[in-house]
Amino acid sequence: MAAERILIIDVGTSSVKAVLFDGSGHVLAAADSPVTTDAPQPGHAEQSADDWWQATTSAVRALAVDRAPDAITLTGSMQNVLLLGSDGAALRPAILYSDARVDAARVATVGADLPADFEQRIGNAADPALCLYRLDWLHEHEPDVMAATGRILFGAKDAVIARMTGRAVVDPATATTSGLMNLAARSWDAAILAAIGLGPHLLPDILDADALAGPLLPEAAAALGLAPGIPVHVGSGDGGATSWGTASEAHDRPHAYLGTTGWIAAAMPLETAAPPRASYTLAGAVGSDVVVIAPFLAAGLALDWFATIAGRGVAELYAAASTYDAEPPAALFLPYLIGERAPFVDRSVRGAFLGLDKAQPAEALAYAVLEGLAFAIRDNLDALPVRPRAIVLAGGVAGAGLMAQLIADVTGADVEVPPESRLVTAYGAYRMLAPVVGASSAPEAGSRVVKPRAERTERAARRFAAYRKAGEAARALAADL
Repeated sequence: MAAERILIIDVGTSSVKAVLFDGSGHVLAAADSPVTTDAPQPGHAEQSADDWWQATTSAVRALAVDRAPDAITLTGSMQNVLLLGSDGAALRPAILYSDARVDAARVATVGADLPADFEQRIGNAADPALCLYRLDWLHEHEPDVMAATGRILFGAKDAVIARMTGRAVVDPATATTSGLMNLAARSWDAAILAAIGLGPHLLPDILDADALAGPLLPEAAAALGLAPGIPVHVGSGDGGATSWGTASEAHDRPHAYLGTTGWIAAAMPLETAAPPRASYTLAGAVGSDVVVIAPFLAAGLALDWFATIAGRGVAELYAAASTYDAEPPAALFLPYLIGERAPFVDRSVRGAFLGLDKAQPAEALAYAVLEGLAFAIRDNLDALPVRPRAIVLAGGVAGAGLMAQLIADVTGADVEVPPESRLVTAYGAYRMLAPVVGASSAPEAGSRVVKPRAERTERAARRFAAYRKAGEAARALAADL
């Protein structure tokens, strides 16, 4: 019997979204509940698994569903480290993907023990953000916690699945971010585990996104306001889910995601990706393709930061910034507020405004922030082995002012903005599950298409060249600052 209602839970960095779809892929209801990030020390970024669960129950209950969903699946942030005790409870807050406590020295020290072909095995460079380096940090700084660990999870949604089903699972996309999975084999790499002394029994089962994790347990069902026994599926980390939510599993249709952080990503066969490369390569959450993804650290974070500095509301400020499009300001913004991950890895580089003029008000600088994010997308697009016929824009920042137009201008590609851009990740989780439960998986129609402006080609190229030069200067200055 075909599923008529599917519940998606998206455990994001700033909030948990609950979205109820019908069997045709239309949104019946959506709700969200905020999540906060703690920084116990400079450069640290942590969230509580209990907060994820409380936000999940709050968001699901806010849907006020009058009929139980036929299936549940999830998506959420990846490259986190969460340690569970033998009773399934979190032993400490989760270390987030954006955490910068690991430095190059630790990467080099751990690397001396790893297989010589470590990067080929995992399909990626030895990035400090890989979870295995944070596990090494925990071994050194919190040995008692590590000794008490019964399971290690790497996805925010996997922590919620553990509460819902009692099972420890992970999808291939999220598992890639651990630095412990052999990309070609899509399984935990025994040589890497042996090199760092990590027992495979501590790791979750790697399952495709459409696989069944288990039935919803009675205690979790009561907390969520749902009936027990509903099938809960593994789902995908946000990078994999957004590819499907934008229908960019097609090989010539990359997507750009602008949430708190951002990325641009394209799906392709493993042999085309030819990892390891400068950008990041994720195993697709279903199928055999990989997703080459170039992530940058400050997207919505940059917009929120400047709105706070300006003392203005985010939506109002960036709508007002659009009035400067007829005569754009000379100000140039570098969005490296917490360092950068791609197209280069540098956690010490910091952002900047250049070309400031006393005549430029807050709205003009807000325009520069939007343009700076467009340049970041172009910078990362150039690192991908793809020439797009279109770029699909998703995430909560997609509708900010002239964002889509500026991306089109600087990349020279058409930019498509789906009708529910902030729900695209949840829709991707829906599309991956739909064939398994008999629902429709056709991409949603009604996208807004924004074309590049020929009259802005020269300006965009000139300023993008300046953006790259300024980024190089900022990196060179970082140590002196």
